[in-house]
Amino acid sequence: MKPLKITAATALIVLSISSAHAASLTYTLDQSNTLPDGIEYATVTLSDGADAGNAANVDFLIEITTSEFTPVGSNFGMDKFYFNFNSALNVTAVNVVNINPVNWNIQTNKNAGGDFGFFDILVKGTGNSRTSTLSFSIASIAGDTIADYAANNDGDYYFAAHAGGFGPEGENSTKIAGNTPAVPVPAAVWLFGSGLGLLGWMRRKPA
Repeated sequence: MKPLKITAATALIVLSISSAHAASLTYTLDQSNTLPDGIEYATVTLSDGADAGNAANVDFLIEITTSEFTPVGSNFGMDKFYFNFNSALNVTAVNVVNINPVNWNIQTNKNAGGDFGFFDILVKGTGNSRTSTLSFSIASIAGDTIADYAANNDGDYYFAAHAGGFGPEGENSTKIAGNTPAVPVPAAVWLFGSGLGLLGWMRRKPA
């Protein structure tokens, strides 16, 4: 192999490892007040914001597992999402930014119902603005980390949500909650493997 190719492959591996430094945690909402427990009804991913160029923020991405709610109607999705924060922090509605869908609003200290208890923050839409994907960021909280938003409430849940618009006539709804960590393959493993694969390809390629 030519030295130039070795250098290129090595640089790719190093870049792959360094790009995996953006921290994230993913949790599963697998409890329901009307449906069987132990099923992944939604996931919540907390990220440090580095990938979006706003490393001072903590980013939330909530994704409904649509396949677990079949059949779904035209207005299916979640219209409420609840979370907590470390009691040492002072998070208010002002700190919750970049909400998508944009017409959702913030309330505090709300009961999720379904025996899931009270939560510090509620991000709330309406029955007409349900969504299968919700995202927002926590901004301007000095020294916070993604772990600060994986906090128990009085019912020992990190997160909860309300989803509706499923069932034969789209008439069903449910409250879901959870704090079960998902166990994905770390990004560093995938990226490092890709780099090694390219290195092997270059080694086999005729000079």
